[in-house]
Amino acid sequence: MDSRLYWLALAAFVGAIEGGLIAGLLPLIGADLGVSLGQAGLLVLFYSLAYAFGPPLLALLLGGVGRRRILAGAEFGFAVCALLIVLATTFEALVVVRTALAVAAGTYTGTAMATAAMIAPYGKRGRYMQVISMGQAIAALAGVPLGAWIAAEFGWRLVYVMLSVMAGLAALALYVKLPRGMAGDTLTIKDRLRVLRNPGMGPALLSTLIFMIGSAPMMVYIGALMTAAGVGYDTLPLVLLAGGIGAIACSATAGRMADRFGSARTAMIAGVAVTVVMLVFVGLPHVPADLALPALMLTVGAQGFVVRTYSIAVASHMAQIAPGAVPVAISLNMSAFQIGMAVAAAVGGIVVDGWGAITLPLIGAPLVIISLIVWRSVPEGPGEN
Repeated sequence: MDSRLYWLALAAFVGAIEGGLIAGLLPLIGADLGVSLGQAGLLVLFYSLAYAFGPPLLALLLGGVGRRRILAGAEFGFAVCALLIVLATTFEALVVVRTALAVAAGTYTGTAMATAAMIAPYGKRGRYMQVISMGQAIAALAGVPLGAWIAAEFGWRLVYVMLSVMAGLAALALYVKLPRGMAGDTLTIKDRLRVLRNPGMGPALLSTLIFMIGSAPMMVYIGALMTAAGVGYDTLPLVLLAGGIGAIACSATAGRMADRFGSARTAMIAGVAVTVVMLVFVGLPHVPADLALPALMLTVGAQGFVVRTYSIAVASHMAQIAPGAVPVAISLNMSAFQIGMAVAAAVGGIVVDGWGAITLPLIGAPLVIISLIVWRSVPEGPGEN
């Protein structure tokens, strides 16, 4: 395995902690800054929009810059933004700074995933991308639950102090340890738009968009779902730990599944499983009180496994259907992913404030099914890799 992958996964670990933890922090941030849970969801809305559109635009400006500098610079930008979040005194300022953080995080993740896909030998693309996902999964298993506990005990701002320090160290490690000579992305706007002509690219992006609109509210508003299931907020670290266990299990298997069974088929199977898990959430309020926490943890663990499996399989397939422009294909898919997340955060906030969290899976499951119908029209890529 290429040693560059492990340094890429190290920095992905830091960003994944923030991205996975924000859903659990929303109630604390809302209470601290005097906004409702639905309003606090704006932190996810604007983050997701910036994550979707910021990195592609930044890539045009950084066309000739090598990947080592882009990766280290993006991680350093993350560190600076995390520190500014600590200093934010109003909700509006917090939204602005986290929106800037999204550009840094998206630039890093997209570049790291594309780099892993491009350096992978034939037949091993899924496994190489899986290594980056493993860094994110370890964050979900260890970093996110620990961050939730620290936030509950010492305040959510301390978490961002720690994230800033870790990101700064990761940026230094990337700059020192990554080799020189990894060329950056020099594609023009015309080249990027040309990728959309690849057979299946349009339906694949549409499928990702609809899938995220349907499934993402379950992640963004996990705190509200805990309340609906009769589980106390003080158990959030345990619930997030369960999601991390599912993410680790996924990262150990999803890439190999995509390589062995085909990424398109793996995504379809995982998408069906996501629908099933969402419907399980509907029944959680009816579980006996003494079993509510274990039932919720099992459900969130299953969700962590199937959602990540879907994401890895889709990313691998996007590289297949646009083999001549892998970074652009993955970037476009990330944009569709984040736009869907933004819509989910906005609509989900309205639903939670107006009708309650348990309505989220009832609305979301049909949307996931529609996304899978669209996915069926996406052609197989050339070969299994």
